[in-house]
Order: sequence, then structure tokens, then C-alpha cells
Amino acid sequence: MISRKFGLWTALVLSLLLLASGCRFNNLSTELSGMVEAREVDIAAKIPGRVVELKVEEGDTVKEGQVIAVIEAKELEDKKRQAEAQLSAAQAQCQKARDALLLQQKLSDADYQAAQAALDRALAEYNKVSRGTQTQIEQAQAKLEEAKAQLSLAEKTFQRYQQLYSAGAVPQQALDEVKAKYETARQQVRQAEEGLEFLKGVAREEDVRAAGAAVSQAQAALLKAEAGRMQTLLAQSDLAAAEAKRQQAEAALAEVKHSLEDTVIKAPCDGVVVTKYVQKGELVATGALIVTIQQPSRNWADFKVNEKLVSKFKEGQEVKISSPDLPGKTFTGKIESINRKPDYAAQRPTHERGEKELVAYNVKVRLDNPELRAGMTVILYLP
Repeated sequence: MISRKFGLWTALVLSLLLLASGCRFNNLSTELSGMVEAREVDIAAKIPGRVVELKVEEGDTVKEGQVIAVIEAKELEDKKRQAEAQLSAAQAQCQKARDALLLQQKLSDADYQAAQAALDRALAEYNKVSRGTQTQIEQAQAKLEEAKAQLSLAEKTFQRYQQLYSAGAVPQQALDEVKAKYETARQQVRQAEEGLEFLKGVAREEDVRAAGAAVSQAQAALLKAEAGRMQTLLAQSDLAAAEAKRQQAEAALAEVKHSLEDTVIKAPCDGVVVTKYVQKGELVATGALIVTIQQPSRNWADFKVNEKLVSKFKEGQEVKISSPDLPGKTFTGKIESINRKPDYAAQRPTHERGEKELVAYNVKVRLDNPELRAGMTVILYLP
């Protein structure tokens, strides 16, 4: 009997709870409840080391750029000095290579220009000697031909005078004069022949040989000057290698400086320190959390909206918000997003027949009001 009464009593209590649940759902036609959430930023160590300074406590308000913590930097300072020394040496080597290249360029250019000029002069002299000797030969040949013509005429005249002298037509004196002219013509032919042979022989060979030797010597000097230009290319290669080492040294120094900057951990934004993960003197690894900063002014609230009510909301729409923790105050929010996928875990009985309806469309309302603190319950009034 007691068991039966207890069963009836239990059934009555459950009926009342279901009725209350239904009434609570009916209230969704006018308001929805949610919880305030605020943006939180985790600040982690970018390099490993010992925390030598920790300048904040939980609950402290910080400003963007404010120093939160400092990691020991002794080893990095040593690396920085070493990198600076290496950079200085690389810069000196680079300057040395640059000076050597400049000097080599000046010397090689001067040598090449001088060698080219000398070759041009030697070629001109060779051409001059070759052309000049040939002209002389041609002139000597012409002179020989003229002398031979004079000799032929003198010979014929002498032979005719001999005949005339034998016939007693001319005196001895006339014959002697003609004979003297004949002998002179023969002498002139011999001299012309000797001059022509001389030009064709030793004198011409020596002049041309000397001019050719000068050309060869000038060509060799030009080749040597061109080899000097190859030295310029090698000097350019040395400079490029020195430049590459300098750039490597600069990059290494920049990396060390960047790591040194990372030893000073600063707040990336305004906010409140809500969690502190380390203490001064602790060793931390790369990526280890130092603190978490909450931005009270960047907050929002999520509301689960029944499928029959979600159509009342639009993205960008302004809505009214209140909080039981701040009685008498109303706040304005803006709908930032409406989830298109429902949350199937959020189901409840809604009809007497026990049917279920989804209350799973998440509506995110941007508040951006520091007066509404994270964790506060807020009420969203339906339009």
C-alpha cells in the first residue's frame, strides 16, 4: 500500500516537473538565457630558459606591450657577441675583396688598352713595311726596264756608228762618244738590276721579319692582358663569396637579436591576467604557457534557439540583453553569427504526445561590454 502511494506520488511529481519544463520552454517565446564568454589569449615562451622576472599576478590589469616576464639571456648575449665578431670579420673580408677587385679592374683595363694599342701600332708598321717594300720593288723594276730600253737604244746606235766608222762616214770621236753612252747605259742596267735584287733579298726580309716579330710580341702582350681580365673574374668571384659570408653573418646576428627580443615577453593586448602558469626561477621550454590574458571588453554570449524561433534572428541584428547579476540594467548586443547546423544533443519533450524538438541552433551575440563579466548569466529578449 505504501509502495503504491509512493508510486502515485512519484508520478504526480514527475507530471508537475514536466509541466514546469513545458512552461519554461514556453518562456522561450519571450527570452533566452546564455552565459558571457570573453576572449582569452595564451602567452607562451618562444625560447627555452629560466624565468628571471615575472612582473604580473593573477587579476592584474595589463596594457598592450607591457612586460609580462623575462627569460634569462646570458647564453644569447654570448652568441650575440660572437655573431657580431663574425659579422665584423666578414665585412672586413668583403671590403678587402672589393678593394682587390677594383685594383685588378684598373690594372687589367690599363694593361689591355696598352697591349691593344701596341698591337695596333705593330700591325700598322708591318703593313707599312710590306706595302713600302713592294712599292720600292715596283719602282726598281720600272727603273730597270727603263734602263734596259736605254741600253737597247744605245747598243743599236753604237752598232750603226761602227758600220759608219768602218765605211769612213763618221770620225773616231763620234764613235767614241756613242760607245761611251753605250757603256753608261750598260752600267745603269747593272745598277738597276743590283738595286732590284737587293730589295727582293736581304733588306726586304729583315724589315718584314722585324715588323712581324713586333706584331707577334704585341699579340702575346694582348693575350697576357686578356689573362689579367680573367683574374678580374676570379676577383669578382672572391667578392661574391665574401658577400655571401657577410650576408650569412648578418642573418645569424639578426636571428640572435630576434631570440633576445623573445626573452622579453610582452602583453599582445590590453586585458586582465586570469591565469599564471609559472613562477620566477622556473625553467620553461619553448611553447610553455606563461600567463593567460582575458580581454573583458571583447566578450560575447551564446544562446541555444529553438528551430521555430531561429527565424526571428538575423546576423547583424541588434538585440537587448540583461543580466540577473546586474538588475535594472539593459545592454545592447549584435548578432554575430547563427549556426546553420543544429546541436542534436539539445533535445527536450515539448508536447503531450512526448514528441521532441531541437533547441540546438547556436546564436552568437557580440557584447563587447566589460561590465558584463565572463561567467555571468545573461537573458536575450526575443524581437
